[in-house]
Amino acid sequence: MACDGDHETRIISFKETEALKIVTLSPHLGEMVYDLRAEHMLVGVSAYSNHPKAILQLPQIGDAFMLDLERIALLRPDIILAWEDGTPARIIDELRNFGYRVEVVKSNRLKDIPLAYKFLGEILGKQEQAKIIANTYLKDLMKLKEGYETKGSIRVFFQIDERPLFTVGGSHYISELIQVCGGINIFTDLPQLAPSVSIESVIIRDPEVILTTTSDPDKNKFELWVRWPGIRANQLQNLYTINADRLERSTSNLIKAGQEICQKLEQSRMKRFEDIQST
Repeated sequence: MACDGDHETRIISFKETEALKIVTLSPHLGEMVYDLRAEHMLVGVSAYSNHPKAILQLPQIGDAFMLDLERIALLRPDIILAWEDGTPARIIDELRNFGYRVEVVKSNRLKDIPLAYKFLGEILGKQEQAKIIANTYLKDLMKLKEGYETKGSIRVFFQIDERPLFTVGGSHYISELIQVCGGINIFTDLPQLAPSVSIESVIIRDPEVILTTTSDPDKNKFELWVRWPGIRANQLQNLYTINADRLERSTSNLIKAGQEICQKLEQSRMKRFEDIQST
C-alpha cells in the first residue's frame, strides 16, 4: 500500500493495470499519462487537453470547476487523477462520495515533478518508464542550473495576464525556473502562487525583462507597457513570449520551457551589456 495524505493508494498488479480506465482532471495529467506510455488506459480527459495531439480524440469531462458527472459515469473510470493545486477540494470530495477512486497528484514545484511521475508510475504499473523520465528531468534541470544560474542576475517580471494584472509569486515553479536561469523574479517576495499586482508596483520594481505566454499569436500581451517607455525592459526591448503549452503545464516538458527562458535571459544580458558599453 502507498498513502497520499489520508487517502490510501492500492498498488495493483501489472495485469490489472493494463485494464485500468483512467480519467484526468487537468491537461498536464493527461500529458503525464502519455509520457508514461499508458495512454491506452485513458478514457476521458479535462477540457483544454491538447498535447499530444492524439489526446484530442478522447472524450472531455469538463474542467476543474465544472464536471460532466453523467459522462464520467458512462466512462466508468477505475481511477480519476486530480491535481493537488488545481482541482478544488469539494470536487475531489464529491467524486469520492460517489464512490470513485481519486488520486491526487502534487506537481507545484520543480522538485515535485519527478516525484509525481514516480507516484503515477506506481499506480499505473509504469515504474521503469517513470524512473527514466524522472532521472532525465533531474539531469537536464541540473544542466540548466550549471549553465545559467551563476550568470549575472537580471530582474524579471512574469505577466500571466494583463487585465487584471497577475504575476507569479516566489513559490511558483515559474519563479523557480527564472531563478534557475539566473533571473530574479521582482515579485519573489509575494507568498501567493498567482498574486494580482498593480501597474505602479511593476514600474517601481523596474524589471529589465518582461516575460509572458500566449496561445493566441495575434494577441499582444505587451500592449499594456507601451505607455511606460521608462521601464528598463522597454528601453532594452526585452519583452519575450514563452511557449504556453510547455510552461503552463508542470510536466517534464518544463525543461524545454526552462531552456527557452534561459536563452531569453541570456539575450537580455547581452542587450544590457551592449547598452552599458554604448553609454
